[in-house]
Amino acid sequence: MRIANGSGEVHPMHLHGHHAVVLSRDGVPASGSPWWVDSLDVGHGETYEIAFVADNPGVWMDHCHTLPHAVEGLQTHLMYEGVTTPFLLGRESGNEPE
Repeated sequence: MRIANGSGEVHPMHLHGHHAVVLSRDGVPASGSPWWVDSLDVGHGETYEIAFVADNPGVWMDHCHTLPHAVEGLQTHLMYEGVTTPFLLGRESGNEPE
């Protein structure tokens, strides 16, 4: 997964349900001991390549941990094939992020 930030702000990105290893930062390969994360501060102008093992089936949120940023839309979901949820998000469902 590639995470790039051109927003002018730092975004502490967090993928639920998985741990990731940093492969590179700004195109420079990671070296030394593996850098395992579940949250990663991505500064303005930074790009990270990360990898994770997709071994935890579900519907998982990937979002900025600065919650106003997540509410503004800096979020996505990782969804495994064949896994569904009856829950809805958004104004029409009445289920809105805080």
